Amino acid sequence: MAKLGTPSAIKKTGGVKGKLIGGLILLVVFIIVLFNLFNFADTDANKIGLHYGGGIVEDKKFKSVVPPGSTNKLIGPGDTVYPYPIDQRSYIIGGAGADTDNADEVTVVSKDNVRLGVRVQVYFTLNRDQEVLRSFHERIGLKTEAYEDRGWNAMLQSYFRPQIDRALVAVGTNYNWAELYNNEAKKSAFQAAAAKEFTRLLPAAVGGDYFCGPSYKGDNACGELSFTVQKPTPLDKGIIDGLEAKQRAELAKQAQEQKNQQVNVELLSVKQQVALLGSNGYLLKSAIESGKIQFMVIPQNGNVSIPVPTPTTQQSPR
Repeated sequence: MAKLGTPSAIKKTGGVKGKLIGGLILLVVFIIVLFNLFNFADTDANKIGLHYGGGIVEDKKFKSVVPPGSTNKLIGPGDTVYPYPIDQRSYIIGGAGADTDNADEVTVVSKDNVRLGVRVQVYFTLNRDQEVLRSFHERIGLKTEAYEDRGWNAMLQSYFRPQIDRALVAVGTNYNWAELYNNEAKKSAFQAAAAKEFTRLLPAAVGGDYFCGPSYKGDNACGELSFTVQKPTPLDKGIIDGLEAKQRAELAKQAQEQKNQQVNVELLSVKQQVALLGSNGYLLKSAIESGKIQFMVIPQNGNVSIPVPTPTTQQSPR
């Protein structure tokens, strides 16, 4: 009788296992569905997010701004958050390998037709006004994928670099090369003019005031971008060598002129003393001053003892 009951026990045990496996499968499916229904987004402390819908039953349209430093913010299934930097950013021409001859730089032709290499630093922040930032994302960010590091760099190269080149070329023809190389006041004027031209060209190229100055914090005035140029340098190094040789010759000429001027002053002094003392008097004065003639001032009615040297007598050998 015991053997007749064994098949029933086995069948019962197998049914329980099947139910457990089926339950686990349903649980996994439920978790997958749950995670698709409840999507979460995070942003770094230096990033602001733009939340766009992307579900099956809704359009891919803007929903909200995700503040910097957000953690596990609940968003809809299929939605996407695009992060953009809010901290100070830079675009530098001549940064990598700046001390080498083949470093990247902008080529400018001066007023006197000398080709100059110019290295530039631009510092800025992204305008985080909601409507402005949204416009930037939809006009520029999506196209260049600027919400990713590689896309951000590509965006700067595509929009910043051409306007920097245009600005420097436009104002460079107003100055001779030596003025930009040697004259600090002229270089400052060149930098100011280039910065003004760049800040005019950039919004027109990108389609809006998407970039602010480095001091912008989101709740203050946007401000102007920081635009700095290093000393423009002739691409032909022989020009610099020629300038330095000319400067050395000029310094030598100035030194010789100073020496000649000093000699003329001394000659004039001699003529005046000869006219006052006579030739012999001047010669006597010069001899006394040089120490060739020693003299002593004797007070009137004073007794002066002058030591007389004792003659040395020689003894004859015995």
